[in-house]
Amino acid sequence: MAIAPVNKFINIAVPVAPHKQKLYEVPTGTSALLLYLQVANVGIGTSSPKVSFTQQRTQRSTGNKREVRVIKDVEIPPNDAAIIVDGRLVLEKTPLFLDKIFIQGTQEQVGIITFVDYHEPTGIATIFTKEPHAFSPGDPVTLAGIAFTCKPGQTGITTNIFPDPQQSYTVESIEGQVGTSMTFTSHIGGSTPLGLSNTSDKYAHYFNSAIHYYERSRRLPIEVVTTSGSLTSQLGRTAATGTTYTAETGILKVTANSHGFSTGDLVRLKEEGFAFTCASDGHSVVKKYPRVTGTGINAGKADYAYSKLLEITVINANEFDMFIGTSSDTSAHIFVPGQSLANNVIKIGSRFDIEYAIYYGGGNKNVGYTSDDEAVIEGKLLRAGELLIRTSTAHNLLSGDKIRIIDNGLYFTCTMDNRETEHSYPRVTDPASGAELTVGGGTATSTNHLTTTQFVVNVGPSYSGGYIAPLQMELIASILENSTA
Repeated sequence: MAIAPVNKFINIAVPVAPHKQKLYEVPTGTSALLLYLQVANVGIGTSSPKVSFTQQRTQRSTGNKREVRVIKDVEIPPNDAAIIVDGRLVLEKTPLFLDKIFIQGTQEQVGIITFVDYHEPTGIATIFTKEPHAFSPGDPVTLAGIAFTCKPGQTGITTNIFPDPQQSYTVESIEGQVGTSMTFTSHIGGSTPLGLSNTSDKYAHYFNSAIHYYERSRRLPIEVVTTSGSLTSQLGRTAATGTTYTAETGILKVTANSHGFSTGDLVRLKEEGFAFTCASDGHSVVKKYPRVTGTGINAGKADYAYSKLLEITVINANEFDMFIGTSSDTSAHIFVPGQSLANNVIKIGSRFDIEYAIYYGGGNKNVGYTSDDEAVIEGKLLRAGELLIRTSTAHNLLSGDKIRIIDNGLYFTCTMDNRETEHSYPRVTDPASGAELTVGGGTATSTNHLTTTQFVVNVGPSYSGGYIAPLQMELIASILENSTA
């Protein structure tokens, strides 16, 4: 006789943490209906946090993901709630695709965790923050994206990301004064009930700063700045009389006799390498471009062409042009060769693709970070801040050569949001943005990682290891599961 499919109701009640968190994934042999989902503002104060909700469908044959954003950045006023789903949202798992749902909160007072000292038997965690946390004893908080490793051979461990699932916690005590303290304790749970004398660690936990996992890169993200090896060095050309700039179109036409460039070549303009006068002030003042910070409406902003790789179009053997950005000053600009820099147009000698990267941000201690801070990441001993790059072909670089990583050239996932989203690096706010990075073989105590297809550069440490925020939003959801077996 046939067996009727089994229906099961599931209720989800969790805080909304300050990152993208997975609420639900359809289990094997099941389809599901999301019947109801509500997010309430339970915080103390007058701020209105925001919430976004997405359905993600993964093509199981390719791994490609498509996200359907149901709502984005909906504000929830104090003592109010937002009903996101009230009806029926169909979720499925088939041989072809898999559905998941995610929630993401945005709120004030989100802090970065730099270290967690967790005593597993008692369940007490001492948490260190990057900036003062402003919490008082008794405050409810949320934690997210904390990564631990445990001793080898320990069984029953299903994830190294804490907390999973999401929970709220209470500040037990703080170190120092409210408003300036950067340390607090919280009971986050352990295997030995509080008050008992058993102090032997069943599962010793070792904190890790946010672990980065390489996902992909843009085409040709690495450019050679200087080299003593067999690569073609950068080639400079000096703009001469006949160079013009048209403010309305943003086109810089460079005159450089027998330049030897080709259409599609990438060049960089020297900082303040081009001198111009403008008709707007009667050509009385010489101004130099591109600048790290402009003037007027562009005050505090870099010129468009500053530190950028620009693609050129060859006009003839003596002229080429490129787009460097338009200007609000559309008066005539006259090039001043005598006050412009030599070799102010620099052709990048070589760029190459990469096939993999490994990054180690920082160590397992909160104070006394040193340049000697090391760890084995994916079988490679690296020092804090080191990025190991593996190229798809021989790079021909030597120790001491300099490279630059184009902004947003590499993509990683990390443990701070349980690897749910990709993040590009270097961002304009990162130390490595636009920086000349020295090629090395790795740390003094490591196996030399400089080979024909890999090398190490230091892009700066990152001791971020999770998020901390006041408890401000709580979610409830009702799901009906239907067996398809």
